[in-house]
Amino acid sequence: MIFAVISMDAIFAFAVLVFAPVIFVFPYSVFALAVGFMPLLAFWFYARALMKEEVSRIVTLFQLIPVFVALLSIVFLGEILGIVQYFGIIVIVFASILISYGRSSGKPFSGVLKLMLPFGLIIAVYTISDKTLLGYMDFWSVFFWNVLGTFCGALSLLILPRLRSEILGAILTVGKRALLTTFIGEGLYVIGTICSLVALSLVEAPLASSLFGLQPFYVFFYTLALSLFLPRVLKEEIGKSTLLLKISAIVLMFIGTWLVI
Repeated sequence: MIFAVISMDAIFAFAVLVFAPVIFVFPYSVFALAVGFMPLLAFWFYARALMKEEVSRIVTLFQLIPVFVALLSIVFLGEILGIVQYFGIIVIVFASILISYGRSSGKPFSGVLKLMLPFGLIIAVYTISDKTLLGYMDFWSVFFWNVLGTFCGALSLLILPRLRSEILGAILTVGKRALLTTFIGEGLYVIGTICSLVALSLVEAPLASSLFGLQPFYVFFYTLALSLFLPRVLKEEIGKSTLLLKISAIVLMFIGTWLVI
C-alpha cells in the first residue's frame, strides 16, 4: 500500500516539474529530498495503527501533530504566539477529538497510541523542516523535492526480494478500479499538501498546523452525507445525541479557528 500510494504521488510531482517553476538550491534541495523520507516512516506507523483500530478513531490522534508542532516551533523556529492563539489551538484540538468521538468497547485507542505518538512527532518534525525550507525555496520546489525523496524511499522497498514479490502481487490483485480510486484520492491528497505548504509559507507553523486539525470537521460531513444518501457505502451512528455532540464540537472548532486567526 505504501509503495502504490507514494508512486502515485510521484506522478503528480513530476507533473508539477513540467508546469511549475521548480528550482534546485544547494544544499536546501538536498535537505528537502532527505526530509521526504519522514512521511514514509510516519506512514508505516499509521498503516500499522489502521490494522488495529477504526480510521474514524485514529484520525482523532492526528491532533497530536499541532501540539508537537507548537512545542517544536518554539525551540527551533523561535515562533511564539499570543496566549489567545494558543488557547484557540487547544480549543481546536479539543473540538477535533470531540467530533471524532464514538462509542466503542474496550480501552480508548488501546494498542494504537504507541504507534500514533511517533507518527505525530515525525509529521511535526516534517512540518518544522518544511517551514524552514520555505525560507529558501518556493512551495512548488519544496513539494517536488519532498515527494521525490519519499518516492526514492519507496523504491528502496523493491530491493528486498520478498517485499518486491508482495508489492507486485498486491498491485496485480487489487484491480484497475481500486488503483483508479487510489489515484483520485492521492490527487486530492496532493492538492491538500500543496495548500498546506502555501499556508506554511504565509503564517507561523503552529497556526497552519492547528488549522490542519479541521480535518475531522470535513470527515463528519462526508460520513453524514454517505450515511443519509448512500448507507450501503458507509453507515455511521447519526442519532440525536450523537448529532448534538458533533454540532457542539463544530461550534467549538469555529470559535477556536476565530481565536487563532
